[in-house]
Amino acid sequence: MILLGLCLIAFACTRLRGTDAAGLVLCGLVAGLMAIPSIRITFESSLPWHMVGHIVVMFIVPLFVGWVVARYRPIVVRWPWMSAISLNVVMIAGHVPRIFDFVMTHGWWATELMNLTFFASGMWFFLCLWQITTPLRWSILGVIATMAVMLFLAMAMSIFSATSWYSSMASMPGMVMASDFSSQQLAAAILWICGDLWAVPMLVVLLRRVTEREGSLLGAVQRYSEPPSRR
Repeated sequence: MILLGLCLIAFACTRLRGTDAAGLVLCGLVAGLMAIPSIRITFESSLPWHMVGHIVVMFIVPLFVGWVVARYRPIVVRWPWMSAISLNVVMIAGHVPRIFDFVMTHGWWATELMNLTFFASGMWFFLCLWQITTPLRWSILGVIATMAVMLFLAMAMSIFSATSWYSSMASMPGMVMASDFSSQQLAAAILWICGDLWAVPMLVVLLRRVTEREGSLLGAVQRYSEPPSRR
């Protein structure tokens, strides 16, 4: 993640100017700081902090990096729905108890590998969303589907469970919650809130694009509800 952060900062300083450069430098700094041992230990000290780290790496940083890259060089996105599938598969896999416990018990290299996987899937997803060449219907469906997956995953970790999923949590030195399950419930709440914080503004942006292109949301619904031969 440190190398990734340095690459983002170098790209911003050599290719970009103004707010785009400042935004990418900030993203690079955040990505690099996530790999500093003292900060990494903090994010690994409890499941809520771990969830915050995942959200930053998978959603917050890729969202802004994707926005800057899309402004800098528009590209034609093929199979945009694959980016949403990839993001959700990686997100669900990262919360599977066996995979999570393996990462938490195998040191910094496993954490770095997971963070890079999270960043790559998030970057692909948000780059597709920000590109004006991506069909808006696929972008909107991708955001809604991802928000739904985050909601159901959060519910599975809290409402539909009665015990902690992760055996590795018991050995974390920074655990201050009443129990491992209480920590898991708080992490689920963070995941739930994140699903609204990024998805709702993103949907507003996409719906504004639909309105600008079709004239109104009603016109867009009528157009896309017609058979392809009549459009």
